Amino acid sequence: MSTKTKNKAATSSKKSSKEGKEKKKRVRKDTYWHHTDEQNGQYFDSIYRGQDSNYELVLAETKKDHAGRERYCWRVVSKSTGNPASGLRSTAAYRLALVWSAYTVPSFWHHSGKVERLKSLIPTVSTKRGDHSRHRCGNDWCCNPRHILIGSRKANEVDKHYHYFLNHPDPSVRDRFTATFPDLMKRAKVW
Repeated sequence: MSTKTKNKAATSSKKSSKEGKEKKKRVRKDTYWHHTDEQNGQYFDSIYRGQDSNYELVLAETKKDHAGRERYCWRVVSKSTGNPASGLRSTAAYRLALVWSAYTVPSFWHHSGKVERLKSLIPTVSTKRGDHSRHRCGNDWCCNPRHILIGSRKANEVDKHYHYFLNHPDPSVRDRFTATFPDLMKRAKVW
């Protein structure tokens, strides 16, 4: 067989295998969007309770709010490696945590009005064009539902200005900002 014939045969077999792959596109059914809110809440609950075989929840950081109360950030990590999980079910862990707090453990919130409001707002953060999950602590990996507010892109950008100082690497900057602007922190609901 000549080189041209071999190349032509190889090319045609690549085409047919590509055509076969195009026909059989993988359909993912393991994502956040392929499960109900109740199912996503149960999934996060298994992580919260330490029953999931792959992930666990750890207290990753403690911050103080405007009144000096300690606020605990939660982080999802891999049980096998100890590394932070960048996403669960193709979404951020905090999205699953919000669903968990509204649908699986509504007693997490002290007021039923908060639960109903959260249930009505959760769909608005399910797309890139909707509202944003605003992290009160400034840690985008934090999945403590009490650290997350749902709000506009503009409000989220304003929060980033606060968090520049509140999460500054120099502790003296953080301490001075907290001591000087507790009223602004309270009004903005950030720490």
